[in-house]
Amino acid sequence: MLGVWARNLPGLNAVQTGYARAIGAVAKSSGVGSKGCQVAIVAALGESRLINYANNAVPESLKYPHDRITSDHDAIGIFFQRASIYKNVKQIMSPAGATEIFFTDLKKISNWQTSPVAVTAQKVQRSAYPDRYAKQTSLATNVCKALDVD
Repeated sequence: MLGVWARNLPGLNAVQTGYARAIGAVAKSSGVGSKGCQVAIVAALGESRLINYANNAVPESLKYPHDRITSDHDAIGIFFQRASIYKNVKQIMSPAGATEIFFTDLKKISNWQTSPVAVTAQKVQRSAYPDRYAKQTSLATNVCKALDVD
């Protein structure tokens, strides 16, 4: 029998599961709980489908583990965080590090704990495609529930 850590989370493949587990661990350690976990999973699914991207426009990103390469401006990592804004490419390319940045920004948003998950994800990400988030809410809820993030 496989251990619980070997199983994929609901609706995710093995790669996505690994990144979701990193998000869940940071959600627990940073105190944002299930709501923060859901916002982060929604954002990562909406931005990258929970895949870690390097970018040819950010050559340093190619030095770090990644699954695919994008050419979307200077967006990198699982949240498509902009290297020109966040600067620390090594941290962004680490799913746990990118999640720490995400939660730092999340905590700056007033009433994030009571706002709808997709609305909050948009406030953090400021995406040109905010409609991508709401579609991921149910999956994110199930993933965070399976991760047992309180």
